[in-house]
Amino acid sequence: MTASLTDARAARRLRPHLRRLDHVSRTAMTAALRPALPGTADDIADRLPVAPRHRALLERWLAALSAAGEARRDDNGRFDAAASAGDAPSPHELPVLYERLGFPPAMARLHQAALDRLPDLLSDQVALTDLLPEDTEVVAALGAYQRNAFTGRLHERCADLVAGEAARRGPGRMRVVELGGGSGATTEVVLGALRGHHSDYAFTDVSPLYTGAAAERLGVGTALLDVDADFAAQGFPAGSADVVVAANVLHNATDVPATLRGIRRLLASGGTLLLVDSAGDCDTVLTSMQFLLSPPSGSRHAANPRGRFTDGRATTATVFPAAGEWEKDMAEAGFTVRNRYPDDAAGPAPAGQYLWHATAPETGDADLEPLRRALGDRGPEPVCTVGGAEFDAAAVLAAVRHAPATRLPDEAVRFFSDVADAADAADAADMALAVARPQAGPATGPPPHTLVLTGDPAGARAALGTWARGGRVTAVPTATPPARLLADLELVGATEAVLPLVLVRALPAAPTAALTDLSALTRVICTEPGAGPHEATAWSELGPHLEHRAPHAPVGSGSPGVIADTASAAADAALRDLDPHASLDAAHTVARAALHSMLHTFHEAGCYTRPEERRTPEEIAAAVRPADDHRRLLLRWLTVLTGEGLLVADGSGALRCAADPEAYADLDAVWGPARQRWRAAHGSAATVTYARRSAGELLALMWGERSAAELLFPRGGTDTARALYRESATARYQHHAAAALVAAHLRETGGGARRVLEAGGGTATTTEVVLAELDRLPGAPVEYLFTDVSPFFLDHARGRFGDRLRYGLLDVDRNPVEQGHASGSYDVVVAGGVLNAAADTDLSIRGLSRLLMPGGLLVLTEPTREEYWVLASQGFLLTEPRDARSATGASFLTHDQWRAVLDGAGFLPVADLPADGHPLHPLGHRVFAVRRPAA
Repeated sequence: MTASLTDARAARRLRPHLRRLDHVSRTAMTAALRPALPGTADDIADRLPVAPRHRALLERWLAALSAAGEARRDDNGRFDAAASAGDAPSPHELPVLYERLGFPPAMARLHQAALDRLPDLLSDQVALTDLLPEDTEVVAALGAYQRNAFTGRLHERCADLVAGEAARRGPGRMRVVELGGGSGATTEVVLGALRGHHSDYAFTDVSPLYTGAAAERLGVGTALLDVDADFAAQGFPAGSADVVVAANVLHNATDVPATLRGIRRLLASGGTLLLVDSAGDCDTVLTSMQFLLSPPSGSRHAANPRGRFTDGRATTATVFPAAGEWEKDMAEAGFTVRNRYPDDAAGPAPAGQYLWHATAPETGDADLEPLRRALGDRGPEPVCTVGGAEFDAAAVLAAVRHAPATRLPDEAVRFFSDVADAADAADAADMALAVARPQAGPATGPPPHTLVLTGDPAGARAALGTWARGGRVTAVPTATPPARLLADLELVGATEAVLPLVLVRALPAAPTAALTDLSALTRVICTEPGAGPHEATAWSELGPHLEHRAPHAPVGSGSPGVIADTASAAADAALRDLDPHASLDAAHTVARAALHSMLHTFHEAGCYTRPEERRTPEEIAAAVRPADDHRRLLLRWLTVLTGEGLLVADGSGALRCAADPEAYADLDAVWGPARQRWRAAHGSAATVTYARRSAGELLALMWGERSAAELLFPRGGTDTARALYRESATARYQHHAAAALVAAHLRETGGGARRVLEAGGGTATTTEVVLAELDRLPGAPVEYLFTDVSPFFLDHARGRFGDRLRYGLLDVDRNPVEQGHASGSYDVVVAGGVLNAAADTDLSIRGLSRLLMPGGLLVLTEPTREEYWVLASQGFLLTEPRDARSATGASFLTHDQWRAVLDGAGFLPVADLPADGHPLHPLGHRVFAVRRPAA
């Protein structure tokens, strides 16, 4: 039986149930809109009301109702409900219809809840995730819509094609990248088909919610990836995939043609794209999952959803391109569409979903034309030196064409892959080759000799400009120490250097700078903002002119040029499914609930039971009766409550409570709004559930009769703690920034032995994100030592990661070398949220510094502002500090205090994130990366 016939029969069997389900959905649409009818789309939106971010969805409702004859539109653009005909469908049919279509029961329950609350969903009084039952596993619930008979057939066909490609390639290892893996519905089927084949599978998504779930449930390598951003800048260089699977994700792209061009660059020569997506609206989905596709509230497109697309959908209410438009965009991106499933013989696709099988072209000279023009008619003389190896023009062209698959050293592969990206991204020769031209115009002297860094896309773009001017390029590793870099500049006689800000600052300050002959060097180009008069003066004293501006990049490139930019982009990508402003608001609400929980504790102890009541700190302490270990914490409570104006000191030394007891007497009332906002912002509420549970035990915790550790690790489990350290926007940002920093640094060090030590690994929430990044690095696996002060956490990590890691005890309050850890033996040390628990951060930082080899990187994630909910929960576990915190009673060092600690230990700054103006900046959670000076 042919595939077309099978598809046709399956479609005929499913279509009656789909039509009925669409009819149920349109009936619910009409009922929701009826109070605002008749009226124009704007009238209806104002009367209901409809949140601005859902107005495009309203227009699609009206189009669907009009197309079905269930609404009519007059010449003035006013809509009204048409007279009903036939039997009126009932939402009670949903369970049976969904079952017949192969959906899990959860989908019928979610859709029923959505139909019951359509007006509230339109007005944003509730979000679709709010309708999930309490403690529902969010990934599974939101992924239920992809688990059905018709999508399942497409997934099976997709899996067969992937397996066929693996068989065709033979014993070699096939590289598969899945874009927007989501709930893993496609992944499961494809992985099953790949059993017995050699493959490297990378599951990617823009949301850490999905990548984390996939890593745990499917045991697959994961990474964050934003289809709207440059793939190479996110760790997926050109030509690094043999097969790309994109199931129900590309309609989310801001510019589908641009994303398809990016996928073509990602694919190796002749690679395969398997694209599953919709080619039009499905009325059923318009009343359920489509609410998740409206721009997030608080985003720049929330007020005008039409502006979020920049391709052919711009200014329209359309989300899904038509089938012909998908195929046109693929063809224009350079793909050849081999097949479409179901094909024309099978008739229209159920629910409008198709699978396209397309292939990228075999790499030819056309792709290298910008580079070929840059190299001109250069003969056999060397035009490039990478890692000491020389390349003439023909060798450069060959290396660029085959960089991802070549046997060149990793540094050369990295450099030539970036050159390929730079050449491929050029829209015109002038755009690509204007890079690094002298400001005074065409060169009149000898051809330039430009020193650039491997792994720096700005350096690769500069190389194109140098070759266009007949010059030569020397590429050196990004991790080259300043003294060695100065020696390289002198040795090769470079006339110009393209450097990131950290090296622009470090080189003139190196002790050997004044002794280095830089007479040939005429200019230094800084690849990121931040260089100022001080740096310009320092370089002019050495001879060259500093251009404190980034070299031009091809239009639309956007590739970050330095490690901090890469980390910032990766961290922001982790937040793309969140509204950071909603996360900030939720954090403030939780903080307020924690403050009121402190007052509730005093209330339970007999204090502040009446409005305007006054109590001295001594009277409060006598009533609360804290254990000796918690007296400092009680004083901190009083300090923050006074600082927030909830307690007001009078002249007699007493503290008056400015809040009415009704505001804090009922903890459920205190924490209810916090839970609602947190869940709406993050999709789950484990943090608030834990904080609320701790709030109910605060008096017993103060007495020492209740263990804070038991609340954080109930029955010895780590699920609660892991949720706390994964759930929030700040946690996601920190983990992914740290992972990007570690990976970027190790890319600079090359493919030899690379070692990472994680201090205070705890529940391994930082570990899992860092490992996902490291597993994608070329070369031998990175040696990773997971340490903690507690064998409990080592056993937990060993159970999760097995032999992938090494494990060891490490107390950050003691000298690591005296605990058996080798001095100067690690490329990177990671400390994720652990040093706030150290007694003396100055001592701990110096200890961790001893573990780093010269030029090694220390990555820290730390809060720098008081966390009120921590004061009312984990604060009972913190030890009394002996550093700068001892003078203030604070739980955490401030940002300035952290800078002083790191500067005092002799580190060079690399990254300090998030930057000023970032939505999460006010929360004070920081990611620091600093480099140990080279010997």
